Amino acid sequence: MKRNRRQSTIINNFFTLASIIMITITLVVYLKYMQDDEANFDSKAVYSKKEKVIPLECEDETSKSKLFNQKLLNNSLKALKNGYYKLDGGHIKSLTSKSIIEEFMPLVEVNEYFTKAIKVESKKDISKFLTINYEIIEQDKDKKINLKKENKFKAGTVKTSFRANSIEIFTFSKDFKFYDKNEIQSIIDCTIKVYKNNAKKY
Repeated sequence: MKRNRRQSTIINNFFTLASIIMITITLVVYLKYMQDDEANFDSKAVYSKKEKVIPLECEDETSKSKLFNQKLLNNSLKALKNGYYKLDGGHIKSLTSKSIIEEFMPLVEVNEYFTKAIKVESKKDISKFLTINYEIIEQDKDKKINLKKENKFKAGTVKTSFRANSIEIFTFSKDFKFYDKNEIQSIIDCTIKVYKNNAKKY
């Protein structure tokens, strides 16, 4: 009887160990090969991947970009090319000096710059789309300047966020030194180019 019990215990332990090994292998395979395929334009999950990207000539020391989701960026690029996007912009005015940014750079004009850079007009009455949220940030003229930085003077910053279903995919910002519409237009053009440049090339 004792021998039978010992054999039964050994068999039970063996099957328990085998089950643990099978579950572990299944989890490893799922996490490595299957999880990323579930991320799509409609997914609310965020899977980040670092991609090595060569900076463009239009980027400089004031440029800042951040990629949050490679899979969604690639899918959103398809949406952008087909006009499935909406622009949502605003101004952030100076708090310490007289603001002129709204009068100088109306949002209607900024929207035209984005449309020109994208080269496709946005479609109307669409339920699924890429949201391009941008801010024209006016620099506080009385703000203390860090003399150690190379770019000590600037008029403001253009900051853009690309989102799908409220999920932030990619952000880019760059400073403009003067109240120059051509400079701001070139920054917006650079923004779209950098966004496309971060799409993974297959």
